[in-house]
Parts: sequence; C-alpha cells; structure tokens
Amino acid sequence: MKGLINANKQNKVRGKSVTRQLRDEFEPFIQTLKSSVTQKNYRKWLTAYIKYCREHHSCKTHGECAEHIQEYSDYLQEQSYSASTIHNYLAAVCSFYGVPMSSITKPVRHTAEYTKSRSDNGKTIRADNNPDNPRYERTILFQRVVGVRASELARLEGRDLVTDESGHLCVFVKNGKGGKDTLQRILPEDEEFVKSYFEGLGEKEKVFQPIELSNSIDYHHIRAENAKRCYDYYLNKINTEEGYAEKLADEIRLRWKLYCTKKLPDGTTVHKPFDEKLIKGTYKTRGKNKALAIEYGLPTEYNNLALAAVSIFHLAHWRNNVTVQSYLLSH
Repeated sequence: MKGLINANKQNKVRGKSVTRQLRDEFEPFIQTLKSSVTQKNYRKWLTAYIKYCREHHSCKTHGECAEHIQEYSDYLQEQSYSASTIHNYLAAVCSFYGVPMSSITKPVRHTAEYTKSRSDNGKTIRADNNPDNPRYERTILFQRVVGVRASELARLEGRDLVTDESGHLCVFVKNGKGGKDTLQRILPEDEEFVKSYFEGLGEKEKVFQPIELSNSIDYHHIRAENAKRCYDYYLNKINTEEGYAEKLADEIRLRWKLYCTKKLPDGTTVHKPFDEKLIKGTYKTRGKNKALAIEYGLPTEYNNLALAAVSIFHLAHWRNNVTVQSYLLSH
C-alpha cells in the first residue's frame, strides 16, 4: 500500500512537471504580445487549455494539445460558459497553435447578450462617471469626434497628430488593443477641433492630464456613438458622390496592405490577405441581432464598404461583424 501511495505521488509530481514545462514553452509567444493586459489574459487562457489537455487527454506535448481544440470548445459549452468567454479562451489557443478560429465550431456571440455600454445597465450616476461633469469636458468632447479607448487617451502626446498614407488627419495610437499601433482617422468636419488639442504641445507632452481621466465614464458608449456617426458619413458619401466608393475602397486596400498583420507562434509577422468580400455588398443581421435591431429601431442591413471604413479607419477592429455587433447595434 505504501509503495502504491508513493507511486501516485510520483505521478502527480510528474504531471505537474509536464504542465509547468508546457507553460514555459508558450511563454516566448506571450512575450511577443505588446500589451501587458493581453499577455496576462493569454497566459491565463492558455494555462486553462493546457490543464484541460492534461486532465482530459493526458497530453505531454504541444503537438498533442493542438489536436483537441474542438473538444475544448465543446467542453466549455457544456460547462455553460458564455459565447464571449468561449471566444476569448479559443482566441488565445488558436493564436498560439496557428489554427484559424473559423475552423472551430463555437457558439455565436450575439449583441443581444452583451452588457457593455447598455443604457439600461442600472448604474448610479456619480461625479466620477457623469459625462456632464465639467472636470471631464475636454475628454468627452474629444472622444465624441475621435473615439479611442480610455487607456489610449492617457498615452496621447503632442507628436501623435499625424497624416496617414492617404493624406487624412489621424491620431496615432501607441500600443492599442492587442499591443498594436494604430491610426485613428478624423472626419474632415472635426479636423480643426482635434488640432486645437495638440496646438502648442511639445512632442512628448501629454494631451490629457491624469485628473481629466480619473473617472469611470463609459467611453465605449461614446466610442460607439462616434462609430455610428462615421458610418453615416461614409454611407452618405458613397450614395451621393460619384467615384467616392472606388476611392474609399482603394484607401481601405492600402491601409490593409500596410498595417493588417498577425504574429505567428515563432514570433514572425506576416500580412493577412485581403478579402474583397469585406467591401462588397450588404451586411445583414440575423437571429437575435436582427431582433434587437428591430426592437430599438436600428437598421438590420448595412453597407459593407462603409462598415469596413469605420472598422479599419476608426475602430481598428478590421472586422465588419464586430463593428455592427459591438458598436452600431449598441443603444
């Protein structure tokens, strides 16, 4: 009996050793991610996957782990995880193992199930989350025409007002979502207003002071409102200005060619191929998203070219479905 107990202990130690080794092996990939928040999340989600593979499939190598991603998706659904949570876990796993997310069957994330930036979320209005508080006026006004993330506002400096590859005024966002640098295009009608924030600043002087950003205001909601305004701008130009659709499409292709990249597990960077479907035809909402749009009197169909312009130039998401689900269908 004593020998059996000792053997069991040895097996447990050996199991922990393998888990630790697998974790050490994905750490170089984690370090290629620029954002510390992304690193922390990917580390957590990859660790959870390795533990699943060890417990359910006795995997000892990453090669073996890579074979069970679909089973993991099914397992998470059985554990009643939300579609968004499952998507997050799988995003880290698929990214590390170089497996396309589209190849994995998973639940669809519906806008109707989102809680972020909903007007009926029941929050109590306080001084630190009230957009009408004079202390935050500069920040709010800037957000309404630029729409960057709260963490990105804090990093803006005098040198971050630039012109993009097509000659449009942009705010340069350092270390944005996913650790990537992005260009946030400004609509022509807002250019002079945005310039006023950068006038007289030194290259490394902050645009906003900490006291202007020390709040819990829902910046995502303001960002969503700006996305809707930008969509209306592009849609109107496409429908009323001859030749504008072709010009806009060329600008999107150029931005994609220059900036749409992804990192492979070995740390190398490659360009993602451009799919013309992104800028052709109509995006149609379906199921719960369509029902939500009808309930709140929002469009159920969107012009893909205008969507792509908003997604790429103003949100840096590079996906039309995210633009519709997370921004245009918010209320």
